[in-house]
Amino acid sequence: MVATATRSYLPWALAATAVGVASALVPSSYAMSIVLGAFSLVVLTVAVYAVFDRPGRGVLLMLAVLPLDIAGRLIAEPVAVTAFHVSLLLTLAAWAWTWLRDPEDGRPRFSALDVGIAALIGAAIWSLPGSLDRATTAVAIVRLVFLWLFSLSVVTFVRDERMADSVVAVIVGTAALSSLLALAQYAIPGFPIGSTHVDLDTGGVVQLRPSAFFEDPNLLATFLSVAVIAALAKAIHARRWTHAAKWLVLAGTCATGLLVTLSRTGMVGVMLGAIVLLLTAPRRRRPWLAGAALALGLAVAVVAPGQIVSRLASVVDIEADSSIRTRYLMLGSTVEMIRDDWVFGTGLGAYDRAYPAYRKPGALISITKPHQLPLAIWAETGIAGLLAEFIIAGGLTWLIRGRRHRGWNVYEALGVAGLVSVLLQSLFQYYLYFEYLWLFLAFTVAATRFTRDVEEVPL
Repeated sequence: MVATATRSYLPWALAATAVGVASALVPSSYAMSIVLGAFSLVVLTVAVYAVFDRPGRGVLLMLAVLPLDIAGRLIAEPVAVTAFHVSLLLTLAAWAWTWLRDPEDGRPRFSALDVGIAALIGAAIWSLPGSLDRATTAVAIVRLVFLWLFSLSVVTFVRDERMADSVVAVIVGTAALSSLLALAQYAIPGFPIGSTHVDLDTGGVVQLRPSAFFEDPNLLATFLSVAVIAALAKAIHARRWTHAAKWLVLAGTCATGLLVTLSRTGMVGVMLGAIVLLLTAPRRRRPWLAGAALALGLAVAVVAPGQIVSRLASVVDIEADSSIRTRYLMLGSTVEMIRDDWVFGTGLGAYDRAYPAYRKPGALISITKPHQLPLAIWAETGIAGLLAEFIIAGGLTWLIRGRRHRGWNVYEALGVAGLVSVLLQSLFQYYLYFEYLWLFLAFTVAATRFTRDVEEVPL
């Protein structure tokens, strides 16, 4: 089913991905620029035709080019514009055209979650007059609006299981490719494709942290973590061993790439997501799934390289690990910032303007951006932001109410597990503008509207 659904949607999306990859690989020259430009024009023409023919294809196109990140950047300053943004604008244009021609087919599918997102945008506007950097706050508001439109397009066009399968296939497929690139970056020093970070651990040992085409290894890790969760969900709910094996291979590929990023938040995110998948699995499968999870955990603890084990153990090492210590100290600084201006905040995106005055001794001077999303929203947008967070949480609770009693279909389980994983990681990273957070918010909403009854079919 996945292969059939995906085959009709993805040729043009893969071509668009190839353009971004080629941009990163091909050496700069006048002749090559002409060839690449011509190829890009052809791909863009095909993409425009395909998306205007079926706006839902725009969702798949956006997800296909989203992992390109740096390689997909068309403009870097003053505001980054990427292939994802172009795809989003194309999707919105096609959606508007469809809505004009057929109001019923193009009608946005709003939900309780949109009330919370509207409240968040309102909170950002609330923070604008007193912002420490009004220009940055204004840009942040625009970014929020477009992220909301992205999530709304996912909810609107992911209307059935066939489209949901295509979305999952694109997420996992692009993640597997990103993972293979990360493995090459890790294994081959000086690998010329993509981005690699070099860090020093607490003992002064050099750590190579690949990030594929992402700007930061933690961003790649979070992407890979939700892909692992998506693949595991499909394997857990598969009706045949052959299908389950295919998804397990993809999950393993993505997990291997995640491990070499050395991202602690990504590893913990996968663990929490796996627990959610276990709790939402068909009842008859839970006992052997729990046993398999325990065995896998023990195996990883025994055979995993010491670098990975020590990296994961350092999550609670506040004294020795400067990064963890900075996050802990920044939490206290954020609380003090909220105490001093809890009504209007610093202005959305202006946290770094206020933070230096609140920085505590022992925190890294190079880090000024917020690293905890829930409190940072309150610090930046004041009491209105806190209210918006409660409304979003309440909307999500309302949407998934009752699933525990009637059972979960694979898409609900996948959406909630992925969302919980990203939300956990947002306690350590500022993921307000991370598209995969908004994607899994939207996918969770879309999944609750599928009508197929849950079936527990033994493998």
